[in-house]
Formats: sequence, structure tokens, C-alpha cells
Amino acid sequence: MPSRNKASLAYLCALTLLFSYAEMILPRVVPFFRLGLVNTVILLALDINFGSFVILSILKATAASLIGGTLFSPFFLISLVQSLVSALIMRFLHKFISKKAISLYGISVVGSAVSAAVQIILASLYIGKGTFALLGPMLIFNTVSGIVTAFFSEKLGIKESINQIENESQKMEMQSSDSESKEKSYRPLVQLFFALVLIAASVSIFFIKNLIVLGIAFIVSLIAQKLSKRKIFILPHISLWLFVFISALFIPNGKVLFKFWNISVTQGALLIAAQKSLTLSTVSALSQCAVSLKPGKNTLLGQSLEYFRIMSDRFRKSEGSIVKKITYALNLYSSDEQPLQS
Repeated sequence: MPSRNKASLAYLCALTLLFSYAEMILPRVVPFFRLGLVNTVILLALDINFGSFVILSILKATAASLIGGTLFSPFFLISLVQSLVSALIMRFLHKFISKKAISLYGISVVGSAVSAAVQIILASLYIGKGTFALLGPMLIFNTVSGIVTAFFSEKLGIKESINQIENESQKMEMQSSDSESKEKSYRPLVQLFFALVLIAASVSIFFIKNLIVLGIAFIVSLIAQKLSKRKIFILPHISLWLFVFISALFIPNGKVLFKFWNISVTQGALLIAAQKSLTLSTVSALSQCAVSLKPGKNTLLGQSLEYFRIMSDRFRKSEGSIVKKITYALNLYSSDEQPLQS
């Protein structure tokens, strides 16, 4: 891929991470219920060539999972599939349906609805069919998020920023090449071994059913997360457990312990929910360790993460509304900022 195209694609991917970062400021109690501001970038990229568009959709899910610490969990697969499916459908509507028949807002709402449906369907394969009870509320929520996303895409102008990125790309690539040549040759092998260990550990967790063993595995995974210098946040685990337990209530199994309205809370359902909650939390904690993996700066993912580093720094030190903060952050080469150093 030419360096100019790679730079602009990396910039767009970094922008998806910036939106993910901005969205972290907003509270979220239930998993999957997110505004989906990252789809703003997909709407902005509907006219790029098809190959780059697909790569952007894949890279968006991969980079976000690496940053968010879900790379080796089922949530990454869910994120990857829903990202691809919703992006391709939005691309189809943009290219083959008249703009008089469907506006950018319509495309965004359809993409959000498809994303919600795909997430629930995939989550139900592991958590259970009880997750479908959340599909209705999620579709309503995602309709609103689709409108918000389209609004953001109309407010942000990124063509000038992309032109600046492309003009600096050759200089960046030369600097990155010099830097990469100084890296020790064994580093990629060490990172590959570390990634394989994380994958093996994550997969093995799904074969454990004993709650005591799962509890110990969860504690060990949190220790590993801490050793990887990743902060431990309990709220995401609590929201995950809440989601799993609520889903389990809609699938009675075994002895009825008590009833809540018309819902029977059974012993088997609670046991399965506890197993799945600990399994997913353990894998999520292990995935946090993936932050130690450092993609090469000459790679598309590595360049995206480098752009994101500067964007997030600019976002944090800016003031005003979230639109102003994002607008300031995406302009990497404004007069008060030094050119990107790789």
C-alpha cells in the first residue's frame, strides 16, 4: 500500500479510536449499549475505495479491542463481525440507493440497527436466547445513536486534515524505518510467543466449569492485568455480570428458587450465569494484558496507534464541547502542535 494511502487510512482508524476514547467519558451500565460514535468515521469514509473501506472496518475493531483490552475475548469476534456487516450495509446503501430515497441519517440509523441485531444474535450463541429480550430496547437506543452519529459526521470536516497527513507521510515513513531498523530482531518473536500464551490461556478458560477454579482463574487474570500495568476497573465486570444474569433469568433451568413478577429464578440458570460471568470476566482481564503487544511503527496498526496517541493527548488538553475537543484533536498539524514523530 502506498505510504500516502496508508497514512490516511491509519489516520481514519485512529479517529475511530478517538471516538471510542471520547465515548468512554459517557457512563454505560449495560454491555453493548453504546452510542457508537465510531461509526461517524465509517460514514465519513463511505467514498474511499472498497479495499481500504474493508481494511478500515477490520482495523477499527482490532485497534479498539487492543486499546480496550478485549482482543482475546468473544467480544472481539462480536465487534469484528458487527463492524464488518454494518459497514458493508451502509456502503451498499450509499452506493446503490438514491440519496433522495435515503439520507445520510437514514444510512446511519440502518447501520446502527444492523449492528444491534448482529451483536445480540452473536451474544445469544454463548450467553443464551435470553439476550433477545434486550433487542427491542437496544434497537430504540441505536436509532437515537444513529441520528447522533450522522450529526457528528456532518459537523466534522476531515479532508484538510487527511491532506496534511498525506503530505507528511513520506517524512514519517523515513523516520519510522530508521526507528524500526534499531529494534532488536528477537522482539517480534517474543511478542508472538506472548500472544500465543494469551490466546491459549483465554481458550482454556472456556473448558472450565468449576466455580472455585474459575474464581481463582479470575483473580490470577486480574493479577496478570495489574502486572501488565493496566488499571483494574470493577464497573465493567459488574455491568457484564448484570447483563449475563438478566439474560439467564429468561431461560429457566432446574429448581425454582423464587419468583420475580412472572419470571422464575432457577438454581440452574444462576449457576450457568455465574460460570459464564466468571469466564467472560477472566478472558477480558487476560485480554487487557495484550496492551503489552507493540505493533511495529511501520505497520498500519502501529501507525494508527501512534496517531491515536497524539489525538488523545490533544483531546485531553482541549476545552469546550465534545465536538470542539474532537475537532481540535483530529487536526494533528495545527500551529500549536509539532509534526507527528514516529
